[in-house]
Amino acid sequence: MTHVDMQQLLREIDDEVEARRASGDFPPGMERDLDLVFARFAPATTSGDDLDALLEQADRGAFVDVDVPTGSRLPAVSFVKRFLRKLMSWYLRYVAQQVSVFASSVVGALKLLGRRVEQLEASTPGADPAVRDASRRASAPTDLTAVTAAIVEHLRGGRGRVLVAECGDGALVRALIDAGADAYGCEPRLALAEAASTAGLDVRPDEVLDHLRNVEHEALGGLVLAGTVDREPVGTQLGLADLAARVLAASGRLALVGTDPDAWGRTTSVVDADLAPGRPLHAETWAHLLEERGFGDVDRSDGSPSYVVTAVRQR
Repeated sequence: MTHVDMQQLLREIDDEVEARRASGDFPPGMERDLDLVFARFAPATTSGDDLDALLEQADRGAFVDVDVPTGSRLPAVSFVKRFLRKLMSWYLRYVAQQVSVFASSVVGALKLLGRRVEQLEASTPGADPAVRDASRRASAPTDLTAVTAAIVEHLRGGRGRVLVAECGDGALVRALIDAGADAYGCEPRLALAEAASTAGLDVRPDEVLDHLRNVEHEALGGLVLAGTVDREPVGTQLGLADLAARVLAASGRLALVGTDPDAWGRTTSVVDADLAPGRPLHAETWAHLLEERGFGDVDRSDGSPSYVVTAVRQR
């Protein structure tokens, strides 16, 4: 099922729920009761990246209930349970009161930290997920046509899988496969990733950083970095260099496609430039970063607007 089909299915489910709610098929309070039951038994990880939902669930769990159930199909067992609950209630309440106070204090502190983190995210480029999403939607995929031949030549003869990140519509992945490489790509724009997959290419709809973090140590024989290297903050760009050094095997080959900072404003749309959390680095800067991380044979092409930095993993 494609992403579009899934969205259509979710819309049909929402419409059906609204219709049944309006007709009175759902008793008053039933949905609230279902939410409470789900929140009680669902693990916290099901809330994903929603900090408020996780804190709300933690807040509900901060109170320790010592009135344990005593029901049983066997009357004697039920009697023993009631006796034990009454016998130990004074002790359990004393402990539960201290645990509940501590848990409530921790949840309160987390809520305070959460509000401060939101303020920091709003003022720090690249930290707010909303900014990253807006930047991704506004940005156009990098045109790699002019540098495809140079990249294919640099990666020719390498061993192991080759990752192209970001790969856009997968044209470079196709060129590498035609040249005999075992290539695949990752692309954060879902529509482009699905189009490339439909064309028969192995393209994952992943964020570049997230995908590289999940790649095993020294698992790749070649790596192409493009697109995301121009938009990320400096700290993330340094992280990309670190991850490239981690995922490439010895003698693995790297090709990094960047935009000359002086040409950034002329070749990039105003919207893309304004929303980008970071700005491109010079080719000399990338060469310096790669050499620090154990890459050798570092070379760079002085192109405008795009340049290519090539390197080989030495150690």
